[in-house]
Amino acid sequence: METDGKLVIWGDGAVGCGLAVAFSRYPGGLLLVGPPGSGRGRIVLEAAGAFPGKVTVEKAEDGDVFRGGPCILAVKAYHLGEVIDAVLDSSRGPCVCVCNGMGLERFWKGREDMMETAVLTAGFRKNGPFVVHTVGGALLAESGGAAEKLFGISRIPVHPVDSIEPARWAKWIVNGVINPLGALTGLRNDELLSAGLEDCVESLFRELVRAVPGKFREEARFMADAMLKELLASSANECSMLQDIKAGRPTEIDFLTGSADALSGGRRSLASFVSDLVRAVSRG
Repeated sequence: METDGKLVIWGDGAVGCGLAVAFSRYPGGLLLVGPPGSGRGRIVLEAAGAFPGKVTVEKAEDGDVFRGGPCILAVKAYHLGEVIDAVLDSSRGPCVCVCNGMGLERFWKGREDMMETAVLTAGFRKNGPFVVHTVGGALLAESGGAAEKLFGISRIPVHPVDSIEPARWAKWIVNGVINPLGALTGLRNDELLSAGLEDCVESLFRELVRAVPGKFREEARFMADAMLKELLASSANECSMLQDIKAGRPTEIDFLTGSADALSGGRRSLASFVSDLVRAVSRG
């Protein structure tokens, strides 16, 4: 398999497949890497919705030996530790991480110089093995960084920010509210308030804001409030955690709502309660 110069996308779930279609114009070609047993060879991916298109990509599995160019990490947060050695060994360019959750830096193994974190606000849902439905959003990337330049080639709009940290915390807050409530109720984002969960949404939001470090808290709260209102009002997307529950996969709860206690140094009662419920449901 000829891989030199290809953009390598780690993760063949909904996000990874959707990004592959969004990068269909990447000049060096694309390599999509999935877990062992997910298959190899050429596949055709198709996306509908906000970022429609079709692309032929090379498929590889984690554990294959190859050399690529820049890469995008779009795996589940709990898989980062399993793939990071291969990511660092195979990449000849910068690596942009769009994975959910905070505390991911512990996986970088002293190679922070290769890694850049960006925030993806678009929604992705698989409608079949090779078909993805996409919901509008953007990439928030640090101004002048590798992510801004790389995603400039894609169909996804790029919104540069002076510092990515408040945006990362804002996305963590939003995911920490939307994901567990969607997973537990089976509702789409825009159905949560009409189901009578407004007080729960507001209380969980306040708890998670208090877990954000003080120097980022106000800006993150402002950004998260705007993101959350838009999702609750107009996003017909199923959150990723609900998709995981339906598919019988583990969830990222320990990197989202379930990390609030450790991040804040104190127990957040509602966040802890909701996280325990998600863990119980995830175990079947």
